[in-house]
Amino acid sequence: MKRIIKKYVKSILIIGILLVLCDFLSALPPYIVKQVVDIDFTREDIFQTILFFIFIYTSIHLGKILFKYIRDVLINTTICKILKDIRKILFDKILNFKMITFNQYNSSELYTRLTSDVDNLFNLFFGFLYKILSNILYIVFMIIMMFVANINLAVIGAITVILISLIVYKFTKILGKLDNEILKKRDREHKEFSELYNKNKLTYLFKLQNKNVNKMNDLFYSELKIRKKYIFTHHFPYWIIAIIQAIGIYAIIYYALNINVTISLGSIYLVLYYTKECKTPLEEICNQLEELQTCINSYKRIRVLMNETGEENIEEGEYIENLNGDIEFQNVSMKYDKEMILKNMSFIIKKGTKVTIAGRTGVGKSTLTNVLMKLYDIESGRILIDNHDISKITTKCLRDNISYISQNPYIFADTVRNNITLGNKQITDKQINQLIQDMGVENLFSKLDDGLDTKIKLSKLSYGELQIIAFIRAILHKANFYIFDEPTSNIDLQTERMIQNIIDKISKKSTVIIIAHRKSTIESSDKIIYLKDGQIDTIINKNLGTNCYKL
Repeated sequence: MKRIIKKYVKSILIIGILLVLCDFLSALPPYIVKQVVDIDFTREDIFQTILFFIFIYTSIHLGKILFKYIRDVLINTTICKILKDIRKILFDKILNFKMITFNQYNSSELYTRLTSDVDNLFNLFFGFLYKILSNILYIVFMIIMMFVANINLAVIGAITVILISLIVYKFTKILGKLDNEILKKRDREHKEFSELYNKNKLTYLFKLQNKNVNKMNDLFYSELKIRKKYIFTHHFPYWIIAIIQAIGIYAIIYYALNINVTISLGSIYLVLYYTKECKTPLEEICNQLEELQTCINSYKRIRVLMNETGEENIEEGEYIENLNGDIEFQNVSMKYDKEMILKNMSFIIKKGTKVTIAGRTGVGKSTLTNVLMKLYDIESGRILIDNHDISKITTKCLRDNISYISQNPYIFADTVRNNITLGNKQITDKQINQLIQDMGVENLFSKLDDGLDTKIKLSKLSYGELQIIAFIRAILHKANFYIFDEPTSNIDLQTERMIQNIIDKISKKSTVIIIAHRKSTIESSDKIIYLKDGQIDTIINKNLGTNCYKL
C-alpha cells in the first residue's frame, strides 16, 4: 500500500495544499462581514470602503469555488488511479497464492475483497477521509478567527467546541465497535447464503427450505438487535450537543454585554457565528466517522490479503528444457494443517507407462498428484523426475510438461475454442477437429450453432459433455506427463471406451497417471498403486507380478 501511495505523492501534496486553501477561504467570509459591521459609517470614503469589502468578499467566494473544483477533480482522478492499482495488485496476488494459502479463503471472501471492499476504499479516501480532514481544518480556522477577533470570547467558544468534540469522539468509538459487530454478522450471513446457494439442489431434494429460512432468520435477527443499539447510540448525543452549544452561546452573549462591554458588535457576531457554525462540521464528522469504520474494516481486510506471504514463485529454480523421464517418490510425507495426508511414500513410475492410483475416497490419491504438480509442499522426502528434484526446478518448468484433467471439468463461460486452447495459438482448429474425430464425439460438436465459436452456456451442456471438452483441452496441450483425476467418472460407457483408446495412444509417447475407481481403467494400466490411509498398500506391475507393502 505504501508503494502505491508513494507513486502519487505529488498529487496528494497538491490536494493537501488545495484542501487547506479551500477551508481557509470557507472560514474567511464571516471575518469580512465582521470588518464591515465594525466600519465607522461617518467616514468620508465609506462608499469606496464598502465596495472594496464587496470585491474582497466576492473574490473569496469565486476563488473557493475554483479551487474546490480543481481539488475535487484531482482527488477523484488520483483515487481512481490508486484503486485501479490496488485491484490489479490484489488480483495478481490472489492468482499467485500457493494452493494452501488459497484454501484459507472461501470464494465469497475473495470476491468481497476485490469488489465491495475496494469500493469502500474509494468512499474512505474520497467520501469520508478527505471530508473529515476538511471539516477539521474548517473548525481549526474558525477557532483561529475567533481568537483574532477577541481572545476572551474565543476561549468560551473554543471550550464549547472542545466539549462537543469530546462527546462526538466518545460516541463514535462506541459506534465503531457496534459497526464492527454488524460487519461480522454480515460476513456470516454472506458465508451462509453462499453455501446455501451453492447447495440449492440439496435444499430442494431434501426439503430443507424451512430449515434454511429459519437459520437465515436467526442470523438476521441477531444483526437487527445490534442495529437497534447502533441507532439508539447514533441519535443519543445530539440533544447533549444542542444543550452544550446553547450554554456556550448564552455565556458569550452574557460576557460581551455584562462583563466586557467594550467588545465590538462585529467581534460578538463573529464568535457567535463560528460557535454556532462549528456544530455543522462536527455533526458531519460524527456521521462520517460512523461510516468510516466500515471503510477502515475494509482497508484492514485488504491489507491482510496484501500482506499474505504465501505466494508462489513459479520462476524460482532451474529450468529444464525437456523434463521427461522416470518419476520417483522417495519417503514422501505431506501434512495439511495438523493431519498427515501422505505417509512415508516411496515408488517409481517408469517413463512412458500408464499408471493407475487406486484406493478408497480420502486415502490421498488426489493429494499425491497435487504434490507432484507442486500445488502443495511436501513435509519430508523427495520427488524426482528424470533424477531432477522437483523442489529445485522451476514450477513453470514442471507444469509446462504436465497436462491435467480433474473429475470436475473447469469450463469458462467463453467460446469452445478458447476453452480448449486457453490462449495457446499453436493449437489449430484442424488439430481440434482431428481429435474430435479420433474420439468419435462429432455429435456433441455438430449440435453447436456456431461450431468452435459457440459460447458455452454451462446449463445447456451435460456434465459428461463438459468433461469431454476438458479432456480435449488436456490432450491438445501436449505434454510429457498426463494426470487424469477420475476422467471418465461422469461419461457414458461408449464415450469412456473412446477416451480409453485415446489414453492408450497417449501413453505410447508420454507418461500417464490416472486416479480411478473403474475396473476397466485399472485393468488397462501397466502399473497399479493401491493406497490405504495415506500409505502404499499394494503395487501391482503387470509384467513383474505383485509387490506387497505391509502397513
